Amino acid sequence: MLIYVADETGMINRVAGVFARRGYNIESLAVGLNIDKAIFTVVVIASNDDATKLIKQINKLAKVRKVENVTDKQCVERGLMLVKVACTPEQRAEVIEMGKIFRASVVDVSNSSLTMTTTGDPGKNRAFQQACLKFGILQVARTGKLALKREPVFSETRRRRVKLMAAMKEAKAAVQGLGLDADKEYENALASRIVRVVSNVNNLGDTYAAMEGEDGVGVWDVPVLSSDFAGGAGSQQDNNIDKEYPDDIPKMDPNAKYTPHTISIVVMNKPGVLDVVTGVFARRGYNVQSLGVGPEKTFDVSRISTVVPGTYDDVTKLLKQILKVPYVISAEDITKTPYVERELMLIKVVCPRSGRGELVDLCDIFRCKVADVSEDTVTIEVSGKVSKITAMQSLLEPYGILEVARSGRVALPRDSGVDSKLLAAIEDEGDLEFA
Repeated sequence: MLIYVADETGMINRVAGVFARRGYNIESLAVGLNIDKAIFTVVVIASNDDATKLIKQINKLAKVRKVENVTDKQCVERGLMLVKVACTPEQRAEVIEMGKIFRASVVDVSNSSLTMTTTGDPGKNRAFQQACLKFGILQVARTGKLALKREPVFSETRRRRVKLMAAMKEAKAAVQGLGLDADKEYENALASRIVRVVSNVNNLGDTYAAMEGEDGVGVWDVPVLSSDFAGGAGSQQDNNIDKEYPDDIPKMDPNAKYTPHTISIVVMNKPGVLDVVTGVFARRGYNVQSLGVGPEKTFDVSRISTVVPGTYDDVTKLLKQILKVPYVISAEDITKTPYVERELMLIKVVCPRSGRGELVDLCDIFRCKVADVSEDTVTIEVSGKVSKITAMQSLLEPYGILEVARSGRVALPRDSGVDSKLLAAIEDEGDLEFA
């Protein structure tokens, strides 16, 4: 199921609650914020009739824009997995050669382990995990399955959406040329109204278009976090995490407020456990920025990787509450320890035939992959750190973004004990001691 929502505190808990109250166990869930909106990609086992009833219930939730069951539709499906393999220096060459077969990348090395990341359809990731069993798997963190519908070769509806997006670009340029003394949000809203009047439509058909209501407030115009997230006094600019942390490295000051914390939770794979865990965050007013849920080494255990803003003291108390939840095996904040993190994004952009060469060159620079092509759209698969994901999305905005699905971050501790965050926090690298 694809669930299009506007961001709001407790949104994940409300969506998960619909499944939990009816006894359904979510097999995988991928959620990553995109400014102030998100696509939930949910995999759940149910009959067609039950799935229809679930969709009706989810549609009743506030801030839910649209819900689709894409089970029987052709989709681009991808998942990302981090796997830590027990590996001696003598076995290292063999493990790396096996990883090349599955196009896996090595992200961390120690004397006793090797951490690799692989991206692909769920079957490929599962096969890679099975191949690693020969050496011994220490830890696994995977995103939920991401899915975007494949575009047909020719679609009148899509052609109309593309034309409207082109008209929206021209309208924005025209509004900016007027030299109005107004902020960017007002200019976007005015451009949206111009396009609506000219095209005589009430809905631009774009998943992420600026669609304002009667009061001029867009359906996506909700705060990502509270106004004091970055320690400011209500400034809208303080809500932008990228401006506060341009290199995506959280502050190491233990007294700093509202820094992003990466939390890794291992739970038994039981119906309703995700609803209870997310409820701990929602009841305390925490807005989950990303959430990835997937099986661990075996299907009876799942790992939840999530990122939430808060103080170190508050997150410590939060972990104590999470550990009290039934079926929770372990919960730890790995923000202070060196860790490797990755995120996956599927993004569909407008691209005519004449612009495909330029777009492919851009993908090569960022080591991205083209996952699907239609007459005037291209779907791109991007994986890496959050800063890379954000930069790629910003560069693709001029093309016209139709849909974005992000997995949320998954993370595993580095056995090597060193990463860029730690090195940046230490003035003298000579103080490091390697075991």
